[in-house]
Amino acid sequence: MGLKLFGWRKHKTESEAAAPPKRLLIPFSNTHDDRDALRFAAEMAQVFDAHLTVLCLVETPRSVGLESCPLTRLHEGELVAAAAREIAEEIGVHHLETVIRPAHHCGYAIVSAAEEYQTDLLFITARYRNGKARPVLDDTVEVVLRKARCQVWLYGAPQEEE
Repeated sequence: MGLKLFGWRKHKTESEAAAPPKRLLIPFSNTHDDRDALRFAAEMAQVFDAHLTVLCLVETPRSVGLESCPLTRLHEGELVAAAAREIAEEIGVHHLETVIRPAHHCGYAIVSAAEEYQTDLLFITARYRNGKARPVLDDTVEVVLRKARCQVWLYGAPQEEE
């Protein structure tokens, strides 16, 4: 597994650059890579005594309004949030918040949540789609990297050679 840090802030003073993050955000969908990334983010939250917010998104079609998301889909989100709380409990994180939110596009929902919770550092699992010449990041990650106003850490496994 590897991490890569992306930051788009301009003109930081030295004191801002040296300040440890106090609010961390991680979107979580209970995949193997997401569980590893959550463990890492939870350990980072402990080290910096930071507040960790776990965002469990429930994707809904555009034909369905966000406020009328089916209860079965929200229940799936609650199961994912319970898995996240279990992982955080194993590690011993005290400042954890889980948020279940319906979304039409996960990338924009993550960026919106990062602004809403005044996130200093956002962890996201790098997911790839097959490009013509080489694998490229999926739409969600690309939107987050382009639009997020906080630092973003990509967490991902090296691509397996075919």
